[in-house]
Amino acid sequence: MHSYWAFKKIQMLNFAAPLPGTDKMNDAEDIEAKITARIRAAILHGRLPPRAKLTEEVVAEALDVTRARVRSSLHSLAVEGLVEIKRNRGAFVASPTPLEAKAVFDARRVIERATTEIVTRTIMTSQLNMLKVNLALWEREWMHGRRQKTIAGIGSFHMALANMVHNRPLALTLERLVLQTSLILGLYATSTTFSAAAVEYGILLTLIEEGRSLAAAKAMDRCLHIIEHQLDTRPVAIREINLLAALDADSQRKAR
Repeated sequence: MHSYWAFKKIQMLNFAAPLPGTDKMNDAEDIEAKITARIRAAILHGRLPPRAKLTEEVVAEALDVTRARVRSSLHSLAVEGLVEIKRNRGAFVASPTPLEAKAVFDARRVIERATTEIVTRTIMTSQLNMLKVNLALWEREWMHGRRQKTIAGIGSFHMALANMVHNRPLALTLERLVLQTSLILGLYATSTTFSAAAVEYGILLTLIEEGRSLAAAKAMDRCLHIIEHQLDTRPVAIREINLLAALDADSQRKAR
């Protein structure tokens, strides 16, 4: 039972999961947040691949909303680094270059060495168990070949750890970097990226459990280093997609 509730808490941090109640977008107060969440989920789950054109009219039709609301949501996603707005061409799913990917990982290492060190000194048993459950879940997703769910699980692991620091500005900064990393992994991850990192994540949790803060910070650095250096950043072919189907709620339910 304890593991179940730990898993439920982790699910709440899974920013790649579609939000409940997004099928009918009638609530004026949070309609744009729901539009943003739907598009974000489609990107992070791989239904909208890098460089896919996000035509406002089609997105509006798929989500049954106005183009103005879609435009606002696309700008919000551009701030997160998931969408690129190109003058006179429209919006596209972002396609991070190898240099941009390196910059994201460099920034994450700086932040997460610090967060890991702090958490290791203060973590409670229930929080540690939550991280263990999350690690086991994303490893299982990878073993079953569910690439995008593995990526979402890794992102949730890092955000769960960051939120244990109880520093909202820091967590928000890291959340944006984790979102960008999820896009990078969807684009460049190889068959060995996650299997190579799994052992290091196990070592990381052992060091956190033992209270060895400096060693844990270095282990987090190694986890990120291994993931980065297992990427294949050679040019990737553009994949044709049906934008309407990628965002359609019924299609998403069938996919799940």
